Amino acid sequence: MKRSCFIKLGGEGKLGFTLVELLVVIAIIGILIGLLLPAVQAAREAARRMQCSNNVKQLSLSCHTMHDAVNHFPSLCAQKGYATLDDGGFHWRVSWPPMLFPYIEQMARYDMVMQIRKDDLPIAPYSTSATVTHNGVEYDNPYAGLLSGFLCPSETVTDPVDGALAPTSYRVNLGDETYNNSVSLGNDSLKRGIAGRGDQYTCTMGSISDGTSNTALFVESTITTGFDQAIQSLRGGIAQTTSDVYRMPLSLVEECRSFRDGSNLTSVYPNSRRGARLADAYGTVFTGVHMVLPPNSPTCSYNHYEYVFCAASSYHPGGVQVGMCDGSVHFIPDTINCKRSDYNSLDGGTISAGNSGQSYFGIWGALGSRNGGESVSF
Repeated sequence: MKRSCFIKLGGEGKLGFTLVELLVVIAIIGILIGLLLPAVQAAREAARRMQCSNNVKQLSLSCHTMHDAVNHFPSLCAQKGYATLDDGGFHWRVSWPPMLFPYIEQMARYDMVMQIRKDDLPIAPYSTSATVTHNGVEYDNPYAGLLSGFLCPSETVTDPVDGALAPTSYRVNLGDETYNNSVSLGNDSLKRGIAGRGDQYTCTMGSISDGTSNTALFVESTITTGFDQAIQSLRGGIAQTTSDVYRMPLSLVEECRSFRDGSNLTSVYPNSRRGARLADAYGTVFTGVHMVLPPNSPTCSYNHYEYVFCAASSYHPGGVQVGMCDGSVHFIPDTINCKRSDYNSLDGGTISAGNSGQSYFGIWGALGSRNGGESVSF
């Protein structure tokens, strides 16, 4: 004998519901779904943040392995033993990620990087194709493709954004100085952080006098999502300043800070290329970060994407992942202190070359400096 459930309007039945009762049930189900979805999204973001933390951890540990092998960390550019800034070629532009390839199970890529230098092959960190043909021989571009260990899972980027070049969500700590381009680096520049010109300075464990647990190694910074148009996002674009960011004066630091909420953002520099090239050190915007403004502040430029003051940022709510020189990883909130107590009295001054002593930029700047004499807690 067959039985069926039915809706009976205006009458009674063993399995019947009135229309009002049915609507109430539907409404309750809708409310439960509405409550469940944010919880699911939060759980997914927690998982993405955990994976991001693991990526930063692995990169930090690979630096330790490299240090054990060659007694120094990788540089921003002009890698020690690979090329110098004035060698007449583009090899000096190879940034820190390729130097870590042997320690993150990318030995084939590393061998190709070494062959490029040895045979002077025309494969540059800015060569946007997946392969390059030279004298009738086709070579794979070791800087192309996607490397999951260099991508935060919360990123919006799922494909290369500059030809076939691999992008990166993680940048090396350039310290609390504001030199903005590796070409400009002199003997007195970019030595407060972990990375600078490898032919001028290489960072060792022994040179981190503030302590490895007090000094940042890698910091998150988001990747530009496209080209050839203004990107109306502080996380994806570059805010345009009224004067050059080279040797940025504190007044310009404050101008960049004023862009933070986006309400008075005058423009975002078109054709921005934040994090778009995994291996290119020409502009610090690709592989470096300045520890001056707090996380999720705007990145600033005057009139060119290569001359940029690059800030930390992420798509995680409230902060960024930071890998320390001791291999630990911490989630640093946007609200971290970024001004030392006498900061306002310094306003208008220019950050001097070879700055020594405590950072102008509070706890965040202290995390960026390796030898400022600060002991920080966060």
